Amino acid sequence: MDLDRWLYRIRLRLRSLLHRGKVERELEEEFQFHLSHRIDEEVANGKTPKEARYTAVGAMQGMEQRKEECRDARKVTFLEDAGRDVWYGLRILRRQPGFSVLAILCLTLGIGATTAVFSWVEGILLRPFPLVSGQDRLVAITGCDRSGRTAVSWPDFVDLRKNCTLVEAFIAEHIFGTTLSIGSRAERATASIVSGNYFQALGIRPLLGRAFEGSDEIGRKAHPVTVISYQCWRDRYGSDPEIIGKTQMLNGVRHTIIGVAPEGFYGTFVGYSFQFWVPASMEELFQAGGYKLENRGARWIEGFALLKPGVTVAQAQSEISAIARRLEIQYPKTNRGRGIKLYPLWQTPFNGAGTLLPTLRISLVVACAVLAIACANVGNLLLFRSFGRRHEMAVRLSVGAARGRLLKQLLTEGLVLAFLAACGGIAIAYASRNLIVLLFPANTGIIVNLPAEIDWRVLVLSSAVCLASSVLFAFAPALQATNVDLAVAMKSDSGGTLGGRAKAWIRSTLVIVQVSLSFILLITAGLLLKSVHEMQNSDPGFSTDRVLTTGVDLISAGYDPQRMKSFEEILLDRIGAISGIESAAFAQVTPITYRPYSSAPITVQGYETQTGEQPVIEYDEIGPEYLATMGIPLDSGREFTRADNETARRVAIVNQTMSRQFWRSADPVGSRFQSNRQWIQVIGVAKTSKYASLLETPKP
Repeated sequence: MDLDRWLYRIRLRLRSLLHRGKVERELEEEFQFHLSHRIDEEVANGKTPKEARYTAVGAMQGMEQRKEECRDARKVTFLEDAGRDVWYGLRILRRQPGFSVLAILCLTLGIGATTAVFSWVEGILLRPFPLVSGQDRLVAITGCDRSGRTAVSWPDFVDLRKNCTLVEAFIAEHIFGTTLSIGSRAERATASIVSGNYFQALGIRPLLGRAFEGSDEIGRKAHPVTVISYQCWRDRYGSDPEIIGKTQMLNGVRHTIIGVAPEGFYGTFVGYSFQFWVPASMEELFQAGGYKLENRGARWIEGFALLKPGVTVAQAQSEISAIARRLEIQYPKTNRGRGIKLYPLWQTPFNGAGTLLPTLRISLVVACAVLAIACANVGNLLLFRSFGRRHEMAVRLSVGAARGRLLKQLLTEGLVLAFLAACGGIAIAYASRNLIVLLFPANTGIIVNLPAEIDWRVLVLSSAVCLASSVLFAFAPALQATNVDLAVAMKSDSGGTLGGRAKAWIRSTLVIVQVSLSFILLITAGLLLKSVHEMQNSDPGFSTDRVLTTGVDLISAGYDPQRMKSFEEILLDRIGAISGIESAAFAQVTPITYRPYSSAPITVQGYETQTGEQPVIEYDEIGPEYLATMGIPLDSGREFTRADNETARRVAIVNQTMSRQFWRSADPVGSRFQSNRQWIQVIGVAKTSKYASLLETPKP
């Protein structure tokens, strides 16, 4: 019964809103009926029609007030008032185009910048992997030693998986570039070597086929299977519904396609999209250095750990550190001085999140400051406009308008302003959503991918900030406009004075807020410009002028080491013969890219290690004239020549950082160090240059 009554009332109120004219006519007819009935009664009592009407109207005690009471009883008056206020606010904005455009532009820029930056933070740091479940429990995992961050070996990864009780799943991955052959066409592609539980642990269900299983990571090159991305399936295979079971050539080996990832899943390397994934059992096919799944000293994987519900990063780190210490004792040759470290997702050090974190922090501060300054500017504009409307407010108060009603109307005008600015801000945010892609280096075969959509949570947050700031900065001017002395305001043609000392605090407060925020913004912008200037003018240690880079993958084409060497020599000779080319050289990894450098533990002849110290270096395989081509000067010694081949003694060129760390002030040329049980002689010392990032700390 109560439900029926409630539904009946809702229907009546909706009718009052949607058919207002008809309801008003019915109300008028109802009052006229009662009035006519009362007049007839008075006439029957002997009064004239004129006297009867006068008496009837007086008896009803004010028809208009009674009508208002009836309208209030419908409980929809506030909606009608709001509609009228919105319409009146739009008329005011149209009547003052200069004020309207300036105020809307201020808020639009603030809201647009804030929404765009919050979208970047959300999509890069907080929830970077679309479709992945449990991202609040996902943490990054890497190795570490005294020199800093390293990778993790596969045997160590397996031991973690077996012995850690606080982690629901460990996920291994390693990004690499390869050659994808389709028919007679070959192209570079980005892929990832992953553990068998990769898709299952991330909660990713393939669009077609199946994901990898635990058995797919076992055995040496035993499972030539692949899961391709939705983008690869659409662009390279024309969304073929019969793709499962077909094959594609990867590095010269035929792989069977067993699954297609769902649309929107790009992998777990922030900033870049993978075209396909292969199981860990196939790693030897895509990497130099031999089979690594049984080599505890080969550190090549990084990945993620999915914590069990309720487990904190600190708790998991404590258990994992204990496991790492046990591995040090069990395997001192490969694990001495090595640990394993967890990072919150937003601090992931091995992908775009870690690279962009400093930039996003500064951008967020700048965007929030811009929004706050914009709100303060609009508050000042609203305040000074309110002084011009004091006469209007005084007239309306004098004829009986309630102060609260006028205050509500002025606040509604502020909200209308904010709504229009929010629409413009969202448009700006959407248009600038991909600007951050420009911060990523372009590499052959790599598809840059960053959040391209405005997340609804970000949209709600920005709208809430806009709403709150509009109410905050519109309230003081609205209060000022309605708090007038009627006698003074009515006498003034211009609306009176600006309010005197008692009111000046509002203006002063807003000015102080603007100046303070502008000062903060100026300092932040200065720091940002300083960082950009330092990056632009920092010496990377190599020449950035007149140097071009490209890539070629001979392993993918099936070249053995001897054929690779012959190809490189012939190609370099032909390139060197081109007019305008001074020199050309090969390198396994070029500077300032996301391709990781290899690392290895070493023993330096004559260097006494401290207790628990295990020196580790990063290295790159380069060809003759590489240093000269890149403009990296030699402090001493010589470059590699074609005579430094596999039949000659093993030699290396070290950088200044390694020279100072292990040989102090002595010239290391002629000295030796051991790596992978082989002695290597130093033949040169090169200037320390940047490798992975312009902001990195020099490393040996």
